[in-house]
Amino acid sequence: MAATLEVEARKVKEVSAVDSVDLLFLGSGVYGGRPARSMREFLRKLPSLEEVKIALFGTYGAQPRQLDTMARLVQEKGGEILGRFSCKGRDWFTLGLIGRGHPSPAELEAAASFAQQIRDRAEKLSDRESE
Repeated sequence: MAATLEVEARKVKEVSAVDSVDLLFLGSGVYGGRPARSMREFLRKLPSLEEVKIALFGTYGAQPRQLDTMARLVQEKGGEILGRFSCKGRDWFTLGLIGRGHPSPAELEAAASFAQQIRDRAEKLSDRESE
């Protein structure tokens, strides 16, 4: 996704604020049905996501339940969710045996397409808001 959008992907542990951000992609794997602890802590510490467009994404072993938790935390901060993307990843609970080969090339292509669609949608919304 970052390559498609020509931006730098950053770990939430390395980010302290999201000032001056119009569009934010947030991603996490699923751990015990939730996003990574670092993602939950990051979202809880943010003061506000008002006027920020958000895209959620992640990989999962069984179900992409982490996206629901992330969506709730984003909405509590006032962020607007433009879309969600998830695909199968390696299931480390089974030592990576179930999700071997995931994300597949087709899933990676779908992720890139999702990123482009979200950026296009955000730009259209921004144009409408500035009129």
